[in-house]
Amino acid sequence: MEELHARVTEFGGLSIKERLLVRFIRSRKLVGKNWRGILASHDPFFNTKLGSDYLTSVAQAVSDTSRGNVDRIERVTMALEKIAGISSNPIV
Repeated sequence: MEELHARVTEFGGLSIKERLLVRFIRSRKLVGKNWRGILASHDPFFNTKLGSDYLTSVAQAVSDTSRGNVDRIERVTMALEKIAGISSNPIV
């Protein structure tokens, strides 16, 4: 997170990926520590090998923003926001 704040200071804004990660972190905190299990129980896609890979990819992107695909981050973030009761809009 500190890296994102430093980027805002240096460049004046966040990329779409970084904004999605901020939304992901917020919704993950609301859902709780077992966010992966909760997400898998609410959305069958995340209970598959590919879905599990999405979750891992997004979790890694939080600590290293060069990792993670924007589309994966968006899918996981929107699913978590739905569970957390946050109204969200897709990034287009």
